[in-house]
Amino acid sequence: MPKKHVIYYLLVLQAIICTFSIIFFNGTCDNADSLVHYLFAKYAPLHPKLFFDHWAKPVYVILASPFAQLGFTGIKIFNSIISLMTIFYTYKTAEILKLKNALLVIVIMMFAPLNYIITFSGLTEPLFALFTILGIFFCARQKYLSASVIISFLPYVRSEGLIIIGVFSLYFIIKKAWRVLPFLLSGSIFFSIAGYFVYHDLLWVFTKIPYATLSSVYGKGPLLHFVEELINVLGVPLYALLWIGFILIWVKILKRKAQIEEVFLLLFGFGAFVVAHSLFWYLGIFNSLGLKRVLIGIMPIMAIIALLGFNFLSDYFFRAKKIPNLILQVLLITYIIIFPFTINPAAIHWQKEMRLGKDQVLANQMSKYFLEKNDTHHLFIYDHQQLSIGMGIDPFDDTKCKNISKGNILAMKPGDVIIWENIFAEDEADIKKDEIEKIPGLVKLCSYDAIADGKELIFSAYKKE
Repeated sequence: MPKKHVIYYLLVLQAIICTFSIIFFNGTCDNADSLVHYLFAKYAPLHPKLFFDHWAKPVYVILASPFAQLGFTGIKIFNSIISLMTIFYTYKTAEILKLKNALLVIVIMMFAPLNYIITFSGLTEPLFALFTILGIFFCARQKYLSASVIISFLPYVRSEGLIIIGVFSLYFIIKKAWRVLPFLLSGSIFFSIAGYFVYHDLLWVFTKIPYATLSSVYGKGPLLHFVEELINVLGVPLYALLWIGFILIWVKILKRKAQIEEVFLLLFGFGAFVVAHSLFWYLGIFNSLGLKRVLIGIMPIMAIIALLGFNFLSDYFFRAKKIPNLILQVLLITYIIIFPFTINPAAIHWQKEMRLGKDQVLANQMSKYFLEKNDTHHLFIYDHQQLSIGMGIDPFDDTKCKNISKGNILAMKPGDVIIWENIFAEDEADIKKDEIEKIPGLVKLCSYDAIADGKELIFSAYKKE
């Protein structure tokens, strides 16, 4: 079978897997950022300022918004399309770099556990991965201007784009492509001008960055946290291949056999990204949460490095022995494919990671209570954004919805409803249930509870008389 046909068969297989996953799994990956990114994209047409929100990420909101009008399923379709494009250009990049077994990067991308899970979320990492590999793809084709312009928009997909811009700047300097360096500012100039009509400040792209702080409300953690989390991103077989490929590039550097792209885009791209996030978390700066999912942003880079590891194992042990070589390759590929379905901490936990969490189920039950009573036409005060999805409430319209705070609670008018839960309202807003129930004039409407991971989850609704 011609190789050019195999790539399309594999992409069709990925499309089928995505369709199946969207139909049969109702999860959102997490109960916080995934939902909020979706809500930004959905309601941006009603609130144009949302298109220029640094936290939500302008490029993501602009591209995802049409899909978000179809509901959360639409945002899953969006990320599935992004995933297909990322897989295709990762393969094409490996092919341009003349790497053996380039088709394997498709399998690697398809069966890296966390990469699969995040495809069906509202998160921004998949789009970041696409822009990153497009930049590398155009560099491999020596289309430096195109690469520079694409990479310039990365900070408006995720803030870590500034790290990747640094890597590409170094690459262009090494390649003496001086004339394309200014184009790394293209994205910032574009959004600076476009957002001026919202903020009346040309420097809003810098002054509105929510992570520009040398502190973090989320604390700090071990220096090697992200290195250790890599196994939970890739799974055991790909984790091993990644480090083999990583060491191989260093060996090739020592032997002066490494391609410039391997060194400055793959090795430095991977290294700079992991080191930067490790330092952010260790030092407790830039509001780092230490979330492993950020590594999906460089999934294409890790896939190509893992391919180098695969090729090394194949060539090192059985270079001149065709049948043993084939057997080894089949065994490795089989392990990569079946690993996500194994019982392993780094494999996919289907019920927990691909279905709605119990807190989201409770939020939907609470939403159903008000929908059945046709009682959603007054002010709601809550923090759990699954309620916005369940009741179809615009969370950016403060005449319909406000977050839980002591001030908003004290300002409640007759008919207003507060929905308290012990996830965000208790842990983040720091408001306890007994505080709510002691407030004069609040009448309890209903309550739902469940047990998740040994913890009781509670949703309670109260109306102001």
